[in-house]
Amino acid sequence: MSVEIETLPEADAETKPHDDIHPAAKPFLFLGSIKTRRNFIWIPLVGMIICIILGWFHPQKHPLPYEEYIPGSWAIWGFLAYSTIVLSANTLFKFLGRDEDYYGEGGLPDPEVSTDPMITGEAHHD
Repeated sequence: MSVEIETLPEADAETKPHDDIHPAAKPFLFLGSIKTRRNFIWIPLVGMIICIILGWFHPQKHPLPYEEYIPGSWAIWGFLAYSTIVLSANTLFKFLGRDEDYYGEGGLPDPEVSTDPMITGEAHHD
């Protein structure tokens, strides 16, 4: 039995020219490097550990009554909220979803209903 390991592409974000990238996006280019993609799990893990330590040394002054008796009550509430959202997704999709042709058939704009004088209904290419 052989196990195949997914390999990442050799070219990463640091080797590509950055002339066509928005200036506000340039500080985040490190997220595209291979090293960051392989070790990305450590960033949220370290953040969670820091938050746990801060919560341990600086607890709430007046916790809710059930928090004193049920350890991990916030985790229980979080799990219940997440489960509710996931299980209600199908119902929400039925209420909020649109038909596939809601915005029309696509393609060219209709010259009969358009207010733009440049719309002729013919295809154009640059």
